[in-house]
Amino acid sequence: MPRKRLFLDMTVLEAARERLRHVYDTFDTVAVQFSGGKDSSAVLLLAKEIHEERGLGPVTVIFRDEEMVSPSVIRYIEYIKDLPWVNMEWYCLPMGQEIWVLGRREYVLLWSAQREREGRLVRDIPPWAITAQHFGLTNDEVVPEPVDYYTMQGKQGQVAFLTGIRANESMIRYRSVVQKLHENYINRPYRLSKAIPLRLVKPIYDWTTDDVLKYVAVDNDFPYCEYYDYAAMSGANTRVGIPLHSVAARRLNDVVITEPEFYDDLYRAFPHIEAQRNLWKDFDIEELIASYASNEWDGVRSCINDNMLSDGKHKDAMKFAAEFRKKRKNDPYGFPIDHLIRTLLLNEFRHSAPSPVGPKTRAHRMRLAALQDADDLDKVDDLI
Repeated sequence: MPRKRLFLDMTVLEAARERLRHVYDTFDTVAVQFSGGKDSSAVLLLAKEIHEERGLGPVTVIFRDEEMVSPSVIRYIEYIKDLPWVNMEWYCLPMGQEIWVLGRREYVLLWSAQREREGRLVRDIPPWAITAQHFGLTNDEVVPEPVDYYTMQGKQGQVAFLTGIRANESMIRYRSVVQKLHENYINRPYRLSKAIPLRLVKPIYDWTTDDVLKYVAVDNDFPYCEYYDYAAMSGANTRVGIPLHSVAARRLNDVVITEPEFYDDLYRAFPHIEAQRNLWKDFDIEELIASYASNEWDGVRSCINDNMLSDGKHKDAMKFAAEFRKKRKNDPYGFPIDHLIRTLLLNEFRHSAPSPVGPKTRAHRMRLAALQDADDLDKVDDLI
């Protein structure tokens, strides 16, 4: 007998609380992955509610310090660390990071021992941090396992890390929530062995920005990171995170405006970012895309070889390109090669399947025309 889906009139806040109760019932150890942003602040406060409700004591909080973190964010995270109801684990591990300069990527090692010897760390490692040395490793090379492997060490049984990840668009937003607890918000970490009992949980995946701000600032009167005020006053990007990846690097002037001393620290560590800041507006990324695309699949391979510098990223890009090529055979207008090149250059291909060009583009109009001109329904089905 088929099941009938039932809906409850439940706010997203009530739904998030129910998800967390389910998680705390299911997992032996629960911790919050904290970034300093408003979303992870909301998740932290939700976890605090559950801990108070169940008498569980301090909330375990995990902060993965990626070195290129702005002073305002660090001040906020230190404030969170010192709260009496928080038990923070602050990790500074040598991870690989790609930085973007004028359409080209450079692979750098966070907390590099060599840059430390040269006086070129963006920030010093805090004395309370958990470092590579705690695991018998050094800062001379990337840690051999995914970072989640290290942050879950010492935790008992089945482990869940709560994250502040939300849906990129509001399509998942709804007022009625299914009665049965579906676990589409509980996932296995990327690249982590299936044998490791860790899951990532997104309890506020269906919240909007307004939901987050209301819950944090209004309902709880809880302080948020001061960077948001800097960004609001200056019109800068409100994203809290590393400022040198492929998207954020296009707005390096935001760093100069909001936290100029932070830009000085970045410049000391990576002097060539000054070219990115000064010349980005004159740099024609469309010309770079067209150059690669003009050589078709040879150009795709060149793009991947030139820009995907780590073995894992290179492998993922090649797999994505192969899937894209299969879809292009049936839908050439929906999957033009320049669309693939742009997706690769902007680092938008990981954890996702190839999708056709979006609306309001010339390629999309050509695709619609091809669909309308199709002579038979089978061909239309293939194109769609």
